[in-house]
Amino acid sequence: MAESGGAGADPGRVETTGGAVAMRASGGATVLTVSGALDLALAPKLRQLVDRAARTDVPVVVIDLTAVDFLASAGMAVLVWAHRQPEPSDVRVVASGRLTMRPLELTRLTDELAVFPSLPAALEGV
Repeated sequence: MAESGGAGADPGRVETTGGAVAMRASGGATVLTVSGALDLALAPKLRQLVDRAARTDVPVVVIDLTAVDFLASAGMAVLVWAHRQPEPSDVRVVASGRLTMRPLELTRLTDELAVFPSLPAALEGV
């Protein structure tokens, strides 16, 4: 039986028609880079990769929203879910553009989440 995605499919990358999430290690952190629309279609896939990252020995997970062009409530719910899980113990969100910061500010999630303006800032001290 063939794997979903075919031979050569990257197990650290998931896609929908509107977006994608890629997982990679970076020093002492796991970085999840989200692109496109973080909506009802992509949010469960991000949750799966956060769960996979939590099963590693790396305590820091950075969710990079720099390339996100639409942040829906389903995506924000996954960010809150990830932040409230006991593992990984340190979840950091990278968001700086209006398309991601505005929804986070309006919902006051910037008060709860550790939000950084850039990936290097989020990785600092790791």
